[in-house]
Amino acid sequence: MRSPQSSLPSSSNASNRVPFTRRRRKTSKICRAMSSNTNSKSLYLKTVDGNENLPISDIGLGTISWGDESYGFNKQYREKDLKETYRKARECGVNFFDTAEVYGYKNTKFEQSSEHILSRCREEEAEDESEVVIGSKVFTIPWTNALLGGGFRLGKESLVLAGKESVKRMNNRPMDLWSIHFPFPSFSQEVLMSALEESLDLGLTKAVGVSNYNKEQLEKAYDILDKRGIPLASNQVEYSILNRKAEKEGLLRSCQDRDVKVVAYSPLKALKTTEIAEKYVIMNKLCDFIGQVNSGGKSSVSVMLNYCVTKGTIPIPGVKKVEQIADIENAMGWTLDEESLLTIDEKMDYLDGL
Repeated sequence: MRSPQSSLPSSSNASNRVPFTRRRRKTSKICRAMSSNTNSKSLYLKTVDGNENLPISDIGLGTISWGDESYGFNKQYREKDLKETYRKARECGVNFFDTAEVYGYKNTKFEQSSEHILSRCREEEAEDESEVVIGSKVFTIPWTNALLGGGFRLGKESLVLAGKESVKRMNNRPMDLWSIHFPFPSFSQEVLMSALEESLDLGLTKAVGVSNYNKEQLEKAYDILDKRGIPLASNQVEYSILNRKAEKEGLLRSCQDRDVKVVAYSPLKALKTTEIAEKYVIMNKLCDFIGQVNSGGKSSVSVMLNYCVTKGTIPIPGVKKVEQIADIENAMGWTLDEESLLTIDEKMDYLDGL
């Protein structure tokens, strides 16, 4: 039986975070600023063997559009464009890539799903296993077989089998991180965590995580795994300047207290409603001003991404073209100063109250 991981040392980033000043008491209770000397190598995902934790970059890349024609794959961009994007991201220090078994699933039969393409990118760059961290996720809806084939998904073994299929799509190399895509009522947390445990025992993955878990679900999953001596490496949730729900509800703090990395998807919140669009225009202007005046000429996009970094999360903006990498590169290796961070938070608090 593995020994519980609660005694493992916390990440150096956690120890580097400093509380906000008391004059803004409300903000200081829900977040901490990371120190300005951010080093991507100080971030890591926990593995069962603490000596082999996985170093990750400040910012990762989301690949939901890779292989998906609804995003313009094979029309606006092709696999060669994605490979060029991958190469540029690696050149600027990005080593964490997020995918899922259902990303680009319609092209699975042509071996052009997100997992397939991402695996080929890594193989063609001839990169060592320790250089790149690829995380994938398993769908928990029973009728996922309608998308990917296979049998009806019920019980632990159906999920483990799905994990094996992901490994096959990634050229039979173990996943670095394998996560539950979201909790679904047909699976208990005990069953979901048992599937993650078996994936580790079978060597399908090096670390395990969850996605779209709220505070209560996260803490339950953590406790189940901790009793089995398994660290919960990450929780992937939506988080951005325009969507701070995870922070407001205490999820970020709960994850930080347990050294569970928060992977932030949609860090550049899509403009889905008129209300969000209006807030975006205001925040875009503010972030542009902060980027030019306080952050050495950074773009508003770089400031928005760095906001997530400074809050202690790992943003994974979706990318499909090499031109998008510049803003990511300019968002790495630094953190917003405290005054800029508090200005953004206070402005959003005001906008949220309208």
